[in-house]
Amino acid sequence: MQAYEKQRPTTFELIKMTKNNYYFLTIKDYKKVASAFAPEETKLAHELISELYKTNELPFELNLVKLSVEHKGLVKDDNLSDLENIWLDFQPNSLAWPIMSERFKDLICRNLTGQENIDWIRAKINGNNESRIYYILRFGKMHDVLDVVQTLYVEGTDHIIRPHFSLEKIKELSVFNKPASHDLWKITSGIYINEHLKNMIIKEKLLGIAFEKVRAS
Repeated sequence: MQAYEKQRPTTFELIKMTKNNYYFLTIKDYKKVASAFAPEETKLAHELISELYKTNELPFELNLVKLSVEHKGLVKDDNLSDLENIWLDFQPNSLAWPIMSERFKDLICRNLTGQENIDWIRAKINGNNESRIYYILRFGKMHDVLDVVQTLYVEGTDHIIRPHFSLEKIKELSVFNKPASHDLWKITSGIYINEHLKNMIIKEKLLGIAFEKVRAS
C-alpha cells in the first residue's frame, strides 16, 4: 500500500484552526528608534494617497533619523550610531503609513486567503550610508468588517472611535482595514490581522511590531 502523504493545510484551514482573535498592528514602543522621514516639502499623507493611485513606486525617498523620548519631549537627531537596529520590519515613519520590510511583506503574502485585495508600493529608505527597499501596504477595497451596532462612533457622524468587528465578516481575511471616508482606507495605519498571522510574525521574529487585541464577535 502506498504511504499516505499528509497535505499541508491551506490558509483557510489554518485560520479555522486558530482562535477567533484579531489584532491591531502597532509600532513597538522604543525609547530610541530610527524613523523614516519624508522630505520636508512632501504633502500630507492623506493628500498623497490619490496621487499614488496608479503607481507602485513612491516618487520620493525616505531618510532615517533617530527619534528619542526625553524629558523635554520627542527629540529628532541624524546620528543613528547608538541604535541597536535601525532596520525594523515594521518601520516607523513620518507619514504614519504601514511601511514593511520585504520579509514582512513576503510573510503577509504567503498567508493571504485571496479575499484581502491588497497590493504594494515600493519605497526606498536611506540610512547609515545604506539604502533598502521597503513596501507600503495598500488596499484595493474598503472591507465591510464592522458590527455597526456595537461599534462606537462620534455622535451624528460615521467617524469611528472604537471599532467592533463582525466575526462572520472577517473570518476569511488574514489582513484588513476598517471603513474610512474619502481615500483614507486605501493606505492606512489602521491594519488588522488574524491570530494565525500574528503567530507567524512572532515565529519569524519580525522586529518592531506590537499587537493590540480588538473587539470582535
